[in-house]
Amino acid sequence: MHPRPLSAALSCAMLLAACENSSMVPVQRQPDASLLLPCQDPVLVDDPDTASDNDIAAERIRVAEAYLACKRRQGDLVAFFKGGQP
Repeated sequence: MHPRPLSAALSCAMLLAACENSSMVPVQRQPDASLLLPCQDPVLVDDPDTASDNDIAAERIRVAEAYLACKRRQGDLVAFFKGGQP
């Protein structure tokens, strides 16, 4: 047996009317606190003229890691403000 179009329409109207009376509370989104941290300055060698090759290589790794971490946080913050989730 097929439902009558009128009864189906009334059922839908009753459901929509019930939704209209519900109170919706807006939620204010907050970015993760880690996204608001400033970029960190990496530890540099004291004297590049006397530093060993290992010291210079470690410094370059620290600089690259600091840059990539800051870039990732900045990108996540932009995504948050555009409505996405980091």
